[in-house]
Amino acid sequence: MKKIILMILVAMATVSVSAQKFGVKAGANISSYYGSDAKDLDSRIGFQVGGLYELPVSGDFFIQPEALLTLNGAAKSVTGASFSINPLYLQVPVKALYKLAAGPGKVTIAAGPYLAIGIAGKETYKIDGQSESSMSIFTKENGASEAILNSFDLGLSSAVGYELSSGLFFNLESTLGFLNVSKDSNMKNSSVSLVAGFKF
Repeated sequence: MKKIILMILVAMATVSVSAQKFGVKAGANISSYYGSDAKDLDSRIGFQVGGLYELPVSGDFFIQPEALLTLNGAAKSVTGASFSINPLYLQVPVKALYKLAAGPGKVTIAAGPYLAIGIAGKETYKIDGQSESSMSIFTKENGASEAILNSFDLGLSSAVGYELSSGLFFNLESTLGFLNVSKDSNMKNSSVSLVAGFKF
């Protein structure tokens, strides 16, 4: 009896391990801020790149943690002058993923929380096309009492897409931050992304 139970447990573990997948992904972000202090800001183009791990839970349900480098921010241009802020985050989403068979592949729907740490970036002002000033946004500069942006972010990440049996997939993704990006402002991160990747 003990041998039978042991064999069953080993078989279950083998199936579980074989069903796990790793993957890579990359894409373009359209990012901006939302909130009462973000009304005059425009979106900007950034990117995301990173890896993922797909862990089966039951049937067509999976848990998918990811680790991404993502460039967000916003911009503003007026006659003769422009402003941009381009924070680079290490972002870690953990999504619940559902797959629905459709044609030669599967439609995928995913959502879950993310944590992000700001690791680099600049705030830049330009006048008449010339760089006027540039400051680091996650570190204190020139005797300032605090950095321009908070280095920690928390929010919701979601995605819809299509995954082929080969492992190639395409997603439309979005993020919505829950925390203000700086201490004295009502602005939060938001982005929409077009992403391609491969699971193996």
